[in-house]
Amino acid sequence: MGGIGKTQCALGYVYAHRDVYDRIYWISAVDKSSLLSGYQNIAKAARLCFGDMSPIEIASAMLTWLRQQQSWLLVIDNLDDIEVANGLLPENSLQHHTIITTRNPNADGIPAEPLEVPLLNAHDSIELLSTLSKITIQADSPDERQAANIVHKLGYLPLAIEQAAAYIREVTSDFSAFLKEYGRNHKRLHMWVPAGNRLYPNSIATTWSMSLALVPEYPAKLLRLFSFLNPDGILIAFLASGAEALEDDVRHIIFDPIELATALLELEKFSLIKWDRQKKSITMHRLIQMVIRDEMPEEDSRLTIINIIDLFLLAFPNFTTNETRSLCRTYQEQIVGPLGRMKTTCTSKSAHIRKRVGEFLREDGKYEDSETFLTQAVENYKSVLGTENLDTLLAMHALALTYRAQGRNAHAARIQEEVLDKQRRILGEEHPDTFTAMHNLAWTYQAQGRNADAVRIQEEVLDKERRILGKEDQHTLTAMHNLAVTYRAQGRNADAVRIQDEVLDKRRRILGEEHPDTLLAMHNLALTYGAQGRNADAARIQEEVLDKERRILGEEHPHTLVVMHTLALMYQAQGRNADALRIQEEVLEKARQILGEEHPHTLVAMHTLASTYGAQGRNAHAARIQEEVLDKRRRILGEEHPDTLTAMHNLASEKNEPIG
Repeated sequence: MGGIGKTQCALGYVYAHRDVYDRIYWISAVDKSSLLSGYQNIAKAARLCFGDMSPIEIASAMLTWLRQQQSWLLVIDNLDDIEVANGLLPENSLQHHTIITTRNPNADGIPAEPLEVPLLNAHDSIELLSTLSKITIQADSPDERQAANIVHKLGYLPLAIEQAAAYIREVTSDFSAFLKEYGRNHKRLHMWVPAGNRLYPNSIATTWSMSLALVPEYPAKLLRLFSFLNPDGILIAFLASGAEALEDDVRHIIFDPIELATALLELEKFSLIKWDRQKKSITMHRLIQMVIRDEMPEEDSRLTIINIIDLFLLAFPNFTTNETRSLCRTYQEQIVGPLGRMKTTCTSKSAHIRKRVGEFLREDGKYEDSETFLTQAVENYKSVLGTENLDTLLAMHALALTYRAQGRNAHAARIQEEVLDKQRRILGEEHPDTFTAMHNLAWTYQAQGRNADAVRIQEEVLDKERRILGKEDQHTLTAMHNLAVTYRAQGRNADAVRIQDEVLDKRRRILGEEHPDTLLAMHNLALTYGAQGRNADAARIQEEVLDKERRILGEEHPHTLVVMHTLALMYQAQGRNADALRIQEEVLEKARQILGEEHPHTLVAMHTLASTYGAQGRNAHAARIQEEVLDKRRRILGEEHPDTLTAMHNLASEKNEPIG
């Protein structure tokens, strides 16, 4: 692509091999006129006279003359339109060599060996910046870190690095000042042309603007869309899944395979994109994206962003289920980066997609990113809809759940108390959404160890739902179930069992033996039996639940894995360590495969497996796993999260070391 250093590579070859050839010629081929003029200039340099011959005849005569010479190298530079060269390329043979530079990767018609010029790596980029800026960089120094930041922002593109180095050399004299200026005025710096003699006269912006000017209208519309999307790989399937939200002409291109191929080939001709046919994706350099966005009129940019938000809403699944989890993960890469760059876009739709993605990120164990998106969603909703709109309150509730997952229970409780207060005032004391807010606040209180406060709220919810909805309504049964869980946390196991027996009996009668809510009631009753020391009864119920969930939900459903995990703990409590180990190893393998290496459930599975290894005296295995769990929890959750502290305790226990 433009600015990557094709011409400099050709020059490098010329200087390295200047003693190998008798003659070396250089022709510009930006258009047919330039190519023909190049052959005329060769004729003048060789002192050949062709009289009144036309330019095309002179070129043909020069090709004949070149065949008769002993040794030569011809460089044809910037042959982007391959058709320009039809009939105007010399024949290569021993000591007759031609180098062609082009942005067009679709040059199979030329009988030559293609070589793609790649971007520089990070080390070479820093070295180039150091050399051209005349600033010596010491290893592991602030200058090296700032230089690495600069070349990363410039996408390791040689022309951009040369331009930045010249600005640093001539204006700022240091890297940190350039970074600050680039953050404020990247558009102007992309257009800046250094003084003095340069091999390449154009700025970054000019380099690509010249290519953009040649792109036909419809491919150009597609390119403007791409400039806001994931530069590392825009999936064509993702575009198709949300294309109904786009303008008619762009939607038509995406849905028509031949039209889409034609448009992508046109963009690829100038190396504005790279089309990976195997992966069915499009990549695009970040600086090209930035230049295109910078040159778009403000209204066009605004409308494009609106279309992209609609595309995201249509493409990204509404809910995370076992069936949609894989698609959510795939499309997350398409949305997270681009949406993060649209920070100034503030609409109810942008808030909605931020909330949807943020909730998925929480469920996928990516709490920091979840917090970022849900915070943005809350701010957007407040700005557009106000602080007491129900959508705003739902987003606040979602953010509170992420705080709770992070172990920041005080933050979660503060938000949930505010949400509950407003919902009581807006919806009334006895609205179902008010009950939901009370229920979630109670769970946070329980996470804080405030079980008495949790019980007080849950008993109030249960009393109202029994009176308003009836004793056998599913909401009422859920409230009973939640209260029983809190009783168990208080050690009131007899009270918990009494309620859970009633819930299970009613769910079996109303919903049936194999309904998910019935199985959940059985699962939690088994946990309470385990808390009472009734391990045989607990294991018997869990075995029945596991058998049904495997048959109904499948072997790899997250709920199935949870039941397998708790059954293994019950086997362990019975001293059946071999059975526990077999299940725990299976759970960990499936959790890694389905949920990922760093999902909280995977880390819990690793911890319990390590505990079983420890119980068997396999302390080295246990310590190795606990070290990995601790490292990941520190990185994901932070040093002071309760789960991190638990991991530290567990590791110290395996090593028989004191804590503190």
